[in-house]
Amino acid sequence: MNERARELASRLIRNFNEAPLEHEVREPLYESSAARLGTGTAAQKLGASIDVVAPGKRSCPYHFHHVQEEMFVIIEGEGSLRVAGEMLP
Repeated sequence: MNERARELASRLIRNFNEAPLEHEVREPLYESSAARLGTGTAAQKLGASIDVVAPGKRSCPYHFHHVQEEMFVIIEGEGSLRVAGEMLP
């Protein structure tokens, strides 16, 4: 890979298995490890992150976004999503 390709790759490509996770605990309900995937990239408006949620815990308090959409992809285990006042399995 040439120098230009290395520079582009470092600004555009992220392997979520290598993302530095920050552990956060807010007793009694919340515990997760998270990393923002857009940090250090060329992205200016990207809201992508990874959250590893401890069993039986929540990642964050109920909230909503005015300008950003949010998508959850469960890779392992199961979870629930609260949206429009409803809990979805």
